[in-house]
Amino acid sequence: CGTLLEHLEVSFGHVVNNRGPHGLPLIGRADWNDCLNLNCYSDTPDESFQTFSNPNAPDDRVAESVLIAGMMVAIGPDLVAIERRLGRNEQADAQQAAIDAMRAAVEKDGWDGEWFVRAYDAMGHKVGSHENEEGRIFIESQGYCVMAGIGVEDGKAEKALESVGKYLETEHGIVLVQPAYSKYHRELGEVSSYPMGYKENAGIFCHNNPWIIIGEALAGRAEDAWRHYCKITPAFTRDQQLRKVEPYVFCQMVAGKDAARPGEGKNSWLTGTAAWTWKAVSEAILGVKPQFDGLLIEPCLPARYGSYRIRRRFREAEYDLTVHLTGAQGRVFIPYKPGKQVLEFEL
Repeated sequence: CGTLLEHLEVSFGHVVNNRGPHGLPLIGRADWNDCLNLNCYSDTPDESFQTFSNPNAPDDRVAESVLIAGMMVAIGPDLVAIERRLGRNEQADAQQAAIDAMRAAVEKDGWDGEWFVRAYDAMGHKVGSHENEEGRIFIESQGYCVMAGIGVEDGKAEKALESVGKYLETEHGIVLVQPAYSKYHRELGEVSSYPMGYKENAGIFCHNNPWIIIGEALAGRAEDAWRHYCKITPAFTRDQQLRKVEPYVFCQMVAGKDAARPGEGKNSWLTGTAAWTWKAVSEAILGVKPQFDGLLIEPCLPARYGSYRIRRRFREAEYDLTVHLTGAQGRVFIPYKPGKQVLEFEL
C-alpha cells in the first residue's frame, strides 16, 4: 500500500508527468468540477459524462486545468517542507522546481487580463475567458490561484478577487460561473446541460466559496472575507421560507441569480462545505494556523469586532487564547509545548 509520504509523492508526480501544451495539468475526464468534461464531446446531453468515451473525440492529452495548476502551487510547498524536515533535499529541490515551473505556466497562459482562465478545452481553446460568449469567468481558478499566491506581487491576485466581486458575487453567495450557459456545449459536457442558475451552471456552489474566503484573507481583505463567509453560512440566513432547507446545515448549492428562485437551497448535507468553511473561519479569518513547531496566530477579521477567545487543542497541548483586534493584522507564533497555555495579545 505504501506510506502516506509515498502516496503524496505519487500524486505530485502524476501532475508533473501529465501536462498539456501550455505546461498546465491535463484535466482528464474532469477535475474538482466533475461536470466540466472537456474530453467527452458527446452529442447527447444526458450521457454519463464521467464514463463516456467518444472514439471520435480530440486528443485527450490537450485539455488542461488551471484549477489543478493552482492547487499544485498552493499545496505543493507543504510536501516540499515535509521532505526537507526528513532530510530529503534532493526530492524537495525537484518538487520546488516543478512548482516554480507551474507557477510560471499559470502566469503566462492562465491569466486572462482580469481573472484566471479556468481551463483549455480539447481543441486548445480557453474556457473561462473574455473570449467566451458564455462561461467567461469561473470561481474555482480564482480561489485556488489566489490561495497559491500567484499574482500577489504584480496585482493579478487582487484583480482576480475584484472580478469575483464584480461578476460572480450575489446576495446569497458567489456563483460558480458567469454568464450561465443557455445552451448545451458539446465541448464542455455536463456543466452546460443544467438549467441556468442551478448546480454547476451558475449555481452558488457552497463548497468552493471558502476558497475565495481564504484567498481574501491571504490578501488581507478582512471585510471581503467576512462578507463572503456570512452569505453562505446557515446561521446568517434571514429568509428561511426562501431557503427551505434545514437552517443548521450547508447545502451543496444554493440557486444562483439566473435561477427561477435565487437563494433557494438544494441538496443539503451533500457537500464538503462544512470542512472547508471550518478551515476558512478557523485558519483564515480567526487565524489559528497549525505549524510543524506550534501555532501561528494571524487573524483577518474586521477590527470592529473588538476581540475574540479561542480554545484550541493541538497535539498534547491546549491553548486558551484571547485576541484583541487593532486593525493592524499582525501575527504571533506560539511554540508548541505540551500542557495548557492561557495567552492574551493584541494583533
